[in-house]
Amino acid sequence: MTVNQIISDIRNIATSGSNPIEFRIEDSQLLFWCNEIRSKLISQAIGKKQDVNDVWVQRIKCLELEQVDKSECCDIVTNCYILKSVQEIPDVVEAIGTMSVETILGKIISYTNMFEAKYSKFNKYTKERPRWFVRDRFLYIINEDILKYVNIDLILENPAELADFTDCSGAVCFTMNDTYPCTLKMASDIVDIVYKTKVIPFFQLPTDSKNDASNDGNNQQIKN
Repeated sequence: MTVNQIISDIRNIATSGSNPIEFRIEDSQLLFWCNEIRSKLISQAIGKKQDVNDVWVQRIKCLELEQVDKSECCDIVTNCYILKSVQEIPDVVEAIGTMSVETILGKIISYTNMFEAKYSKFNKYTKERPRWFVRDRFLYIINEDILKYVNIDLILENPAELADFTDCSGAVCFTMNDTYPCTLKMASDIVDIVYKTKVIPFFQLPTDSKNDASNDGNNQQIKN
């Protein structure tokens, strides 16, 4: 199902039946709720040791890197410089293994954290291997000096944030007419949960609270 289809389903349910709701919730608010529920369901599944479903995963293709002076990341020891993504990386679902990085030729780059990266030069077996980590929403790669682009597979908190990225051909990585990254069963669960726990309580609020919620800063500019 696409994002637009999921939002349409929620609207259709709310406006059907003997007591239809006068539906004035913005698409951006519905998408925010869908993302919230999706993230919770994925985190619960991973927490129960279930396998990561490939459908959840999205890809940033040809993410551009640039060389920056190592002083920008002064607690990381490199030869001369470090590679940094030109664009910020969107937030991923808070669960283990929700992001991976590889070269555009498919070579996997291993993850490290800030502490391990700082002391990697003292490990004689791994000190020359490329490693990646994220700091202040930017991707950094150490022990590598020839990469210009990488591909990233990740499970995003907000799948629509991929609209800010383009692939190697310049095509936008996500639109509202693209498939929402979840299974049909999860999409059905999301629609049901959003309607019961978000939409119905929303319309039980006073009018001024509804207006405030409709303009709460969750609006997102999505390319169609």
